[in-house]
This record gives sequence, C-alpha cells and structure tokens, in this order.
Amino acid sequence: MFWCRDDSFAEDIDGVMKSTADTGPWASLFDRIVVVSLGRSTDRRGHAVAHLRECGLPRFEFFDATPEDDPAVAQACGAGDVRMYPPCFRCGQLDCGKPDCNNFLIPAQIATFITYRRLWRDIAAGTAERVLVLEDDVAVHAYAPRVLMRLAREISAGRVPFVAGARCLLRLGWALGKEHRGDEPFRVREDVRMSNPCHALTRSYAQALIDRDRGIVHTADVYQHQLAPRPGEAWTVFPPLASDMSWSVGSFDSTIHPKAVRSTWLRAHGDGVAAKKNEERVARHVKKKQFRPLLVIGPVGDVVHRVVDAFRRCGVDVGRERLGTAGVASWALAVEADHNPDARDEWALSRRALAWQWMLLGVSDIAPTVATVMHDSTASGASYAFRRDQVDRLLGIDLDAIRTPLARAVWSVTSWCRIVLDQAPASVWRVEDGDAPVREFLAGRGLLPDAASVVPHEAMAGEAWSPAVPLPTAADWAALDDRTLQEVRWYADRFGYTLPTGLGG
Repeated sequence: MFWCRDDSFAEDIDGVMKSTADTGPWASLFDRIVVVSLGRSTDRRGHAVAHLRECGLPRFEFFDATPEDDPAVAQACGAGDVRMYPPCFRCGQLDCGKPDCNNFLIPAQIATFITYRRLWRDIAAGTAERVLVLEDDVAVHAYAPRVLMRLAREISAGRVPFVAGARCLLRLGWALGKEHRGDEPFRVREDVRMSNPCHALTRSYAQALIDRDRGIVHTADVYQHQLAPRPGEAWTVFPPLASDMSWSVGSFDSTIHPKAVRSTWLRAHGDGVAAKKNEERVARHVKKKQFRPLLVIGPVGDVVHRVVDAFRRCGVDVGRERLGTAGVASWALAVEADHNPDARDEWALSRRALAWQWMLLGVSDIAPTVATVMHDSTASGASYAFRRDQVDRLLGIDLDAIRTPLARAVWSVTSWCRIVLDQAPASVWRVEDGDAPVREFLAGRGLLPDAASVVPHEAMAGEAWSPAVPLPTAADWAALDDRTLQEVRWYADRFGYTLPTGLGG
C-alpha cells in the first residue's frame, strides 16, 4: 500500500520505527492521541488499531463521532446554528454554475462539525497540552518519523510555537497528492491545507476554536484550518505525514460524500456488485441544491397537471415533475425521500436537491381526486408504494391494511394533504376556482410577468374536472366505513367542497 516504507529512507527510519512507543517521536511531541471515528465503523477502527500499531504510535483513544442521524443535527438546524441555503455557504451566490458544487451543508457535514466542536471542548477542558488528532481512515506514510524529528527541532528552537500556553495548529496530513513524497525537503509554512486526516493542536488553540465559533457556517475542516486561525497560529508541515484512504484511494467508503473512486477500488479488488451499488449511491447522493421561488404540491398527478397549466397561463414556468425557471410542481416532493417515482429530471428526484421560498398546495374535489388515485395505485405500483411508505413513516397509517380501494384512496388523499398542511404552505387553492387565485398569489410576490396581467384564455372558475377514469358511485360512497367517512367530511370542510352524492352532498 502507498504508506509503506520508502526504500530511499529505509536505513534512516528503521531505528525510529523499532523504537518503543514510549520513546519514539510521536510520544515526545504529543501528550494525547485521538482517533475520530463513528462507533459503528468497525472496519475503520480495526484498520486504525493495526495501522497505528505498525507505525509505532503510542497509546491512543477513539473519540466517538456524531452520526448524521443523531438528533443533535436536527436540533442544530432548528436552533438556527447552521447556515442554510440559499445562498451557497462557499461562494455566497445562488449558483456558481458548477454542476457538482456542494453548495449546502449536508447532514453528514453538520454532524462532523458537531463532532469536532465536542472534541475541541474536550481538549480545552483536559490536561493534555498538545494533542494529535487522526481520522480513522488515516494512512501514515513511512517517512513520518523522519519529518517528526525535524519538526521537533523547529519546535525546540522556538520557530514553531507548538508548546503549552500557545495557540497553535499543525497541519500534518491531507488528501494524497504530489506533496506526499519522502524525498521532498522538510519545511514548515503557513500554506492552508484541509488537514482533518492528521493534525495537531494545543489546548489553547482548542479554546480559541470554541471562542471563535459563530455557528456551523462552513465545513469543520475549513473552519479549523482556514477561517479560525490568526496569523502565526497555524502551520503546515511538508512533506505531509499522512493522507486518507477514503477520499484519496477509495479503500474505505467516504462518510461524507460517496466517491466514484470507491467503485474503482472495489472493481480492482474483484467486487463488481459492491462497485455497482456504490455507483448507484453516488448517483442518488445530493450535494448541490437548486433554488426556485415555488414548490407546488398536488395530491395526485392529474391535479399537478392542472396546477401547472394554471401557472403557464399566467406566464410562469413551473415544471411538472421537473425543474422550471420558477419552480417545480409535484405530488411526491411533498416529502423528504430518495426517489420521486414520477421525476422527469435529476432535480425532481428528491426535494433534498431543492430550496424554495414558498410551498403551495393545490387541491380538487374529492371524487375525481380519489378516482385518479385508485387508477394510479393500480397502474403504477411504484407510485402507490412511495405514497404508502411515506404515509406510514410520517403518520403511522398503513394503507395496505385498509380493505377497499375507495377507502384506501380516500386515506391516501387526506393523508397527503395533512402532510403538506403540517408544513404550513404559503397558499392553498382549489383548481376549480380557475387561475385568479394563482395570478393573485404571483402578483403579490412579484412573480407575475407584466405580459401576464391579462390572460387571453383563462380557465373558468367553477369548471368541473372529469378525469378519464370512472368516478365512485353514490352507492360506493355510502358503503364506506365510519372512519373513512370522517376523512371525507374533513376534506370537504377543510377545502370548502360539498360532500359527494350519497353522503348528503
């Protein structure tokens, strides 16, 4: 592997590598060694134990990382502790034009910042003055002891302030590159490198990181290695002691953004199945958002189609299950999920890829709506499965347990509307009311083009909607159980519709 002994330095290094853990350069420079690792990452932890022992490091401890699904992540977002998109946390714009830009802080990045924030507090409150921090996929290079001995001389001579009481950060290892050469001259500079895989800090610098923390406004590595240091506090050591094994070569899966290099590594080691799964994960992974003013939700696809037509008649491009210039209209994007079964472009696959200013809900009379849902549930197994899973996840209602297709469709519609209403949409309107409510909303938000102030062909208010599927009969409605009838009445009362024929409507 790439961190093994470099023969050009074998003789010089051998004596150091054979030294005991208590007398080697690692122990002389660092009072404490911490390996940041998720508790569930048993493969990475196993690597760290074996690899660091091989490299002659003294005793170290694992520091349990915060997982991305930890409640602390949602709490940080809810408390306003996280910079949210828009704009991009990197460039401050809505869109830099780069298709693969990571322009918002994903949960794993937030969790990483929380992890390091906890670590800085732990170091600042402890007694160890000089702490080495490694990540669990670290790859220490064979020339590291030689570099450490040179570094120790610089510290002893007072040229690098890595001593108790001083605020000092040492950047010691980053993504594998041309700088990772043992025959490169030793030097210590202030060049910035993102060195989370291997870095060291004094207790005083840990306290400075805490004191200067103004919220999760960037990634943890950029904060501690670039934004937080003052002149003379942060030093970068060349050649770097270490690199990583996930970002650089893919021998471990990345815990932040899945990497294509992982598939390359897996294929090279004969695991094509795992490589393909990783490629699918890379394709699904969202690290860039698109901002649009509008996210428009309907309970079913045909309602969404009618809503889109209303916006188009107003001169506003809201794409049906695709990204339009003003927004997206979709039924599935009512929820946070991995895959919209009706998506027509990559941006409509998941609303995790979207940021919007206003969420809107369009509804229609319950009879044609449930008729369309019944048809969709039969014609599209993926559509029904998506709705079923999300209703169960968010409301605890098992659609499969509902006996009749009509009752199941009623609960599908009312549940979906409740899910959207719980998100406090900016506007709710009925498609039967024509375009006037849509145009009024757009005009009030400055979204209505001047040319659309007079619409030559406006949908007539009160126009009935007749889907190309049979409507439930009066006998069908009358046969519903009492709980489902309550749902029908709730829908009619909430949105101002009369009850279907057979129920007093």
